Amino acid sequence: MCARDITVIFSPYHVGIRDHRVGNGPHRIWDSGLRQNLQKLGVTVKFVEIEPVDGFEGEIGRSFEIMRRTSKAVRECIDDNSFPLILSGNCMASAAVACGLQVKDLAFIYFDAHDDLDSPDVNENGYFDAMGLSMLRGESWKTLMRTVPGFEPFDLSRFLYCGLRDQSDIQRQRVVDAGMQSIWGSTEKRIDFAKELKIKLKRGNYNPALVHLDLDVLDDSYGKVNDYPSPGGLFEPDLISCMELVPQLAKPMSLTVCSFDPDAGDGDKIASIAVRAITTFAGALLKSGALAKS
Repeated sequence: MCARDITVIFSPYHVGIRDHRVGNGPHRIWDSGLRQNLQKLGVTVKFVEIEPVDGFEGEIGRSFEIMRRTSKAVRECIDDNSFPLILSGNCMASAAVACGLQVKDLAFIYFDAHDDLDSPDVNENGYFDAMGLSMLRGESWKTLMRTVPGFEPFDLSRFLYCGLRDQSDIQRQRVVDAGMQSIWGSTEKRIDFAKELKIKLKRGNYNPALVHLDLDVLDDSYGKVNDYPSPGGLFEPDLISCMELVPQLAKPMSLTVCSFDPDAGDGDKIASIAVRAITTFAGALLKSGALAKS
């Protein structure tokens, strides 16, 4: 199916707190010319904002209300034949996006330094946003996940990480045990991420796919993208090549861009990279016929 346009779902929150830490990332990306760059491609861009959730209880209550609203917004995009582009503070937005897409056999292509697969039983630092995928596969926060429209436990066997590296031994083993594929980052050798991604996408079946871009997949030589930078990641040319490649070899249904705190490091530099990556991805969607020109 060819999407008629792109809808930006704007979610500037960190655990439900607006414009805080990574919640500032969507603002910086949007203000760095994202709309204008997409329009230069000939794409119509719509904009939907997730409203504040201040009245909900604590970071858990607020976060789940954001997820419920995100799922509904994604569902409305799909029903309107629009491609959902989610600019989010938190990574767990992608769990909500998966629910909103309502595709039973959904594949996942995750550009991320971290696995987001922690359950409360193994999490060591209390970072709630590290648990999105354990929620999605029905391992944790089960009662609250059932309140997210479209949720049912997802099979993550058609799951591909690119740039995964900043993990404990327990976290790494959980990824392996779950049968999730990964192109691992490395500080010991130079990884040709686009080449490896091409091989993985050709060998596997990643149609249709949710695409997730946590900007800390970038190598820490670019500075702090958020509070969890790490070496051995993608450089800008790697990321741009990968963003161009994905729509050629898979059928993306959404793109989530997240986990960027512009006040942690060189925010303008990272935002510019994000805009180029998103614009490249949209251009590749156009070439593949998955997205129409206005």
